[in-house]
Amino acid sequence: MKKIFLFVTFILSLNAFSQNATIIGTFERGEVKRKLSLSRPLLRTQFPEVNDVEDIAVDKGTFIAALTVHQPEIMYLTSYINDSVEFKQPIFLKAGYAITIDCKTKNGIPLLTIAGKGAQDNQPWSLSDNINFNNYPKDTLPVRVLADLQIVANKNLQAFNQYITLHHPSADFIKSWNFELQYTPIRIYYIYAKQRKPYVRQAYNRNKKSWDDSIDQLLINAPLMNEAALTSSSYRLFLKMFLIFSKPQVWEDEADKVEFIKNWYGDGRDTGSRSFFNDENNIPNQKVIERHFTGKVKEYMYVQLFEMALERGKVSNIDAIYTDFSKAYPFSPFKKVYDKLIAAVIESLKRPINDKMIFESGNIKTWAEILEKFKGKTVLLDMWGTWCGPCRDEIKMHSAAIKSYFKDKGLYYLYIANQDEANIKAWKSLITYYNLEGHHILATKELTDDIDKNIQLKFYPTYVIIHKNGSFELSKAGAPMNREILIAQIEEALK
Repeated sequence: MKKIFLFVTFILSLNAFSQNATIIGTFERGEVKRKLSLSRPLLRTQFPEVNDVEDIAVDKGTFIAALTVHQPEIMYLTSYINDSVEFKQPIFLKAGYAITIDCKTKNGIPLLTIAGKGAQDNQPWSLSDNINFNNYPKDTLPVRVLADLQIVANKNLQAFNQYITLHHPSADFIKSWNFELQYTPIRIYYIYAKQRKPYVRQAYNRNKKSWDDSIDQLLINAPLMNEAALTSSSYRLFLKMFLIFSKPQVWEDEADKVEFIKNWYGDGRDTGSRSFFNDENNIPNQKVIERHFTGKVKEYMYVQLFEMALERGKVSNIDAIYTDFSKAYPFSPFKKVYDKLIAAVIESLKRPINDKMIFESGNIKTWAEILEKFKGKTVLLDMWGTWCGPCRDEIKMHSAAIKSYFKDKGLYYLYIANQDEANIKAWKSLITYYNLEGHHILATKELTDDIDKNIQLKFYPTYVIIHKNGSFELSKAGAPMNREILIAQIEEALK
């Protein structure tokens, strides 16, 4: 016990002069197998070196988490026993804080005792942001969900006020949680409202004004532009969702597409339409950002644009947009990370087609022709599409690793792009961007339908192993892919 006290004293003295903060904990039942995680919803785009979720090692019932905190930060410590949540404790840390958590169990209920520097900001309490949207399966108006959301918001505000009365937390705690509570309702409702349309499309369109008015009403108390609230994870997530949903919404809302082009592109129908359809993601997102945001919020939104573009592999015009960002924010701290990332993207976009990339389109009509064409080879077939986010994700995560593993082992690579006959430029651009050396077929609808009929295509991407004798088997690696399972399956096929 004396050693722990001395260690805590050392940590306290260290934290007083740095951006460090620590959490030290003990469990009464140390023999129980636990998993402990710390969720830090700052997101990588707030501080790129910070992970969203960190696993914390528990050794004989004790744990230590030493953290770097750039600003007062809300996070969540979750303890699991056999994948069931034992407790989820809100944690509020800032530089110099060093809290200790002692967890005992009474009648099967975990009881936390929290002490140390910052303890006044970390006493056990619970908030709810959960609305069961399954309660409104056929609702075509937002009345019921708004009422329930208000009930949850009122309960959370009451819990927050009780905490202040009981524990007298710091001014930073009060400020941070005020922003979190302010933006939680709009964050929850905005996502629900924008995702509601596909389920009740006709009724949603009839009642669109009610859905939009309800968002406008919530925005009165939680405005779209609020630089001070950027420390709130709820505000930042709301901003990200706003960017995701604004681009398709402005396109759909403009019944007159000529007026849409004039309004958003400022030029004629031909050139404006061509601009939009050549890049339906990055330029429209930039236009949304420029229209709605200023200052640090605009800077943050540009970073969201870059994150989404890099994540989805949709990088059209990213070099020009990044140039605009760099001119507007030459000293942005985000440039330390994105200068390198965007430079790598630009370099990848310049990568030429090489002689190991074989292109074919329109010549093959049936699955039988595919099997005949590649007879005598062991082939890994990737059924994908340029429009398919999971396809790009799996290419990014697994393609290079699989090719490295099977280098010089006689595995041939076939990529069939589906529903992409109008996207020839994007098709070839992504192939060079991801350096997909192999045989590429741009499928006609006829070929896609025939493959579907023969292999029972259920989703994209779908992986198929074609044997030398012309037989084939579907990947057993699941979705998302378990690479080790697929590798083992290919190894068996190569024998």
